[in-house]
Amino acid sequence: MDTRLSRASESSDFLLGPGRPCLSISVFSFHKILLYTIMIQVMFPATLLGTGENWTLLKAISVTEYLTYESGKFSKAKGIGVFGNDAKDTNIPPEVWRYYLLTNRPEASDTQFTWTDLQAKLNNELVNKLGNFINRVLSFIAKPEGAGYGSIIPPATNAKSHPRTQAISETVGKLVDQYIEAMDKVKLKQGLKIAMAICSEGNAYLQESQFWKLYKQDPPGCATVMKTSVGLVYLLACLLEPFMPSFSKEVLQQLNLCPEEHLSFCDEKGDRDKAKRPWDLIPSGHRIGKPAPLFKGLDDNTVKGFKEKFAGSQTERRLRAEVAAQ
Repeated sequence: MDTRLSRASESSDFLLGPGRPCLSISVFSFHKILLYTIMIQVMFPATLLGTGENWTLLKAISVTEYLTYESGKFSKAKGIGVFGNDAKDTNIPPEVWRYYLLTNRPEASDTQFTWTDLQAKLNNELVNKLGNFINRVLSFIAKPEGAGYGSIIPPATNAKSHPRTQAISETVGKLVDQYIEAMDKVKLKQGLKIAMAICSEGNAYLQESQFWKLYKQDPPGCATVMKTSVGLVYLLACLLEPFMPSFSKEVLQQLNLCPEEHLSFCDEKGDRDKAKRPWDLIPSGHRIGKPAPLFKGLDDNTVKGFKEKFAGSQTERRLRAEVAAQ
């Protein structure tokens, strides 16, 4: 509180001159006063405008509400909650923390961190949906010829005439447009949700195609499904890179693609049109790398241990540790 008030007072002196009555603030006075709060969202653009140069100004301000911890408030002073050093000690990978906190980002209202919810999102969304989709696609392509494609991406000769492939192309194209719009507006939670919706579409496309039957019954159709699916894997690696960069890097390695080879959605056009033709994203004949599981789930006993370990304040946890050590 003291720091915020002193900064506001110093900033007001700089902008409006010292000694202005309406900006005279006493930390020890609780009388009704008119308080001007000077924030970086005001100071930074004002500084840019003051130069008279043609700088790019702020277009959006990203603010959030509060994230609570297991029905209580986070408190760094009391050590209530899970913080950076605690997260590291859990050995839960950074991409899992990033995913959970961003899906739970309090953009419009307060949200709650719970270990049970983290477990559910990891096991159901990252392991069973995202990780499973990518691993199924790459593992099938990596199978030796006669059972797969010997790690070589096959051609999609009938993609434009394949009904199911055209349907997912239209759906993914619309979702990519929505993703770009959300990210432009700094709606990170929504952007991540849309990217995961593309994963769900990919899972449905792959499952409904029954590619394991097509491989023998309709080889060209199977090749189209697999080339389209591996394109969706690449697209997901690009769309999820702002949220889980280490995950995207690993996926690109399994695709045997350079980590710098990302689709670009930064400018008005970019690679948006390419994203609407997922079968064209990686050329046929490209050799993928070695597939491997991307995520590991959390079991109930591990989650129970985390709940107990991080329950209460830092002082209470230290006392419990001392008692346990006796």
